[in-house]
Amino acid sequence: MNTIAVSRCCLQLPAGDRILSDLSVELPMGRITWLVGESGAGKSTLCNLLAGLTPARAQVTGHLDMGGGSGEPGTRGRAEECGTLGRADDCGTRGRADDCGTRGRADDCGTAGSVDLGTRRGRKLLAGMRRRGELAWAPQNAMDTFPPRLRLREWFHRAGIESPDLVPFGLENTMLERHPHELSGGQISRVSLAAALAHSPRLLVCDEPTAGLDPGQADSMVTVLDDCVRGGGAAVLAVTHDLSSMARNARPDDQVAVIFNGHIVDACSVEVFLSTRADNAYSRALAAAAPVTGAHPLPLAPDHLGGRGYREGDELRRLHEFEQLPDDLTGACPGDRSGTFPHVDRTVVRETIECDRVEWTSGDAG
Repeated sequence: MNTIAVSRCCLQLPAGDRILSDLSVELPMGRITWLVGESGAGKSTLCNLLAGLTPARAQVTGHLDMGGGSGEPGTRGRAEECGTLGRADDCGTRGRADDCGTRGRADDCGTAGSVDLGTRRGRKLLAGMRRRGELAWAPQNAMDTFPPRLRLREWFHRAGIESPDLVPFGLENTMLERHPHELSGGQISRVSLAAALAHSPRLLVCDEPTAGLDPGQADSMVTVLDDCVRGGGAAVLAVTHDLSSMARNARPDDQVAVIFNGHIVDACSVEVFLSTRADNAYSRALAAAAPVTGAHPLPLAPDHLGGRGYREGDELRRLHEFEQLPDDLTGACPGDRSGTFPHVDRTVVRETIECDRVEWTSGDAG
């Protein structure tokens, strides 16, 4: 199966905090990859990085391999193929081929194979891919992406989208005559997703596409994402905290990637994740916290990780009550014995903690 690969990504802020730590994930074509994890784990940072946006003076390493490329930009190598209208003078503001894409060589306009995310050239390549519609990004705070003085129809026109259809996104096309501030947060998020999908991207990165939506609207958004990848021509990376919506609508063979402290600690199918049969104990605990699987609170230790970056086993150290709980645990927190919590391999956790000499503070298991 063809995949788009994100490999060995690290992002460290000037103050020294490491937000992404040796992060790698494969995004299968024709499937949605759901990125899940605690708040602050690095989900939005990863999305922004893939869109070419990084904090000022941050140290960044890593690669994005779009698949099918030679590792060098310019697989087509002709400036006239760069723009959406197929003419070199559509690529730049002065009508010259070297204005196209990165304002460098004409063959920078072609599809990138492997993009170095830590270089200026890599960021320019990502920007060119976004302009051509190969890479699309639907941010979490979509309101900030629309100029407040422009009506939505004019914004779409300037973006080269002449006849946007908002109906598949649960909106009336009359909303195109409104200014961004006249829409709710959920509505503007759906408009942002409509814009991102307008050019049929090869990779769509969307940060919480169902946030702020009622269950029916959230379900329709997942259907739109599923239609995007149907046929295998695209891959979607979708951040979500809404595991219930994912459970209702995701295909069983869609992928779940679990991020913890800036590192992908597990990747499995939606079916395996929601059945709490994932290999990783933290993934099982996270799935058990979803309402659809019983809403057992995730038993977490106090966050002592700081910004030092991921070390092997950190996600296991985050599980708080494993020492005092029986193997066949019913309930996940003091006073709660209503459901079944997935078995946590205490031997693995204990060995990991003792190896790193981490002092563990266990809560009262009731």
